[in-house]
Amino acid sequence: MNKHISLILFTIFWILFGVIGWIVAACFKERNLIRCCILLTAVCCWLVWLVTFLMQMNPLVGPRVGQLNILGMISYWDNSYVHNELDP
Repeated sequence: MNKHISLILFTIFWILFGVIGWIVAACFKERNLIRCCILLTAVCCWLVWLVTFLMQMNPLVGPRVGQLNILGMISYWDNSYVHNELDP
């Protein structure tokens, strides 16, 4: 799925959640409190999804290993492809 399509779809989903919640809350006695809770839930859930989505698009931290460490991992790990014999 294209990143723009998923961004638009999930934004529309949370907007619909907020609008439907706003309309359903009119049936209850404490409508202002329920509307506040529903809108806060929609906004917070959308923000959590957005931050997670954006962090996966362009991660800030990636693995950084020096060449000496890579050579050591290849040489001494049991399932290494360099050699299958045990070290003397």
